[in-house]
Amino acid sequence: MKKKLLAMLLGMAMAVTLITGCGNQNEETPVSQEEPVAAAEEEPEAEAAEGTAAEESEGGKVIGFCPPTMNNPFFYYIEQNVREAVEAKGDTLITMDPQLDSQKQIEQVEDLLLQDIDALLLCPFDSTAIKPALVAADEAGVPVIVFDTKVVDDEYAATTVASDNINAGRVVGEDLAGKLEKGSKIAVIYSPAGETDRYRLQGFEEGIEGMDYEIVAKLDGKGDTGVSMPLAEDILQANADLGAFFCCNDQAAIGAVQAIESAGKTGEVLVYGVDGSPEGKAAIAEGTMTGTGAQSPANIGLKAVDAAYSILAGETVEKDTVVETFLINADNVNEYGTDGWQ
Repeated sequence: MKKKLLAMLLGMAMAVTLITGCGNQNEETPVSQEEPVAAAEEEPEAEAAEGTAAEESEGGKVIGFCPPTMNNPFFYYIEQNVREAVEAKGDTLITMDPQLDSQKQIEQVEDLLLQDIDALLLCPFDSTAIKPALVAADEAGVPVIVFDTKVVDDEYAATTVASDNINAGRVVGEDLAGKLEKGSKIAVIYSPAGETDRYRLQGFEEGIEGMDYEIVAKLDGKGDTGVSMPLAEDILQANADLGAFFCCNDQAAIGAVQAIESAGKTGEVLVYGVDGSPEGKAAIAEGTMTGTGAQSPANIGLKAVDAAYSILAGETVEKDTVVETFLINADNVNEYGTDGWQ
């Protein structure tokens, strides 16, 4: 009995010691947590100084903006309009540049979510692969306003604001069909990962239906002049009798124009783009580019911002907002000018 009693007393003493030890650790914990908290408070100021992010003002909103690239005048112009609208409300816009890299875009969206954004304006580089970013935003309770290019998993998008891309391709196809004889060879330069380009190509094929054109190539120019130019050069070398290029944006079309100039074939091969960019319209005015399916990045950006603020205010918005597209060619380019977007 004495041994049992002694064992019980020793056990109780050990328990008291353990409880006292745990209590000491808990008292020290706040001290160890204070340093990270202080560092986190200082970090946004450093980021704001670098121009990559800014601390949310008291009562203000922080909007994330993530296009496929900022190395495209179209997205740069949208960003400028969005920034002006957001900052006019005293709020903050944080812009990312994935540089045409799908995985990088996903990581940048995750980074934006860590910065406690209130809403995300997103144009996916890859309409399917972007899903992890959409899921992450959904789990964080951040509404996603998709612009310009639809996502495949659109149940994660609060709304989508995009041009009528099928029509943009169709008006180009119809114009080409009126200029290029039946059975001619055509090359397509587009970005198949983007739903937008697939819609534009669909519309283009509808516009040339019945013309028996031979599409000799469909190559991925990633919507970039530097990528598209060497592709166009290869196409021209392999097809001396090529009749036209259809490029799914003006950046790619300018690459085709440059390749044609290098080959000494300016005026011999038609070149169409989609966007209505100042550079594209200037090329049309000069006669080196034939036409473009024009859209309005200003309207896309402003409608996307309006949708974001409506959602944050608890209002209901349309699932899809379609922005008008139309043809610009030599007949009407002077009406729209070459020094800005429409």
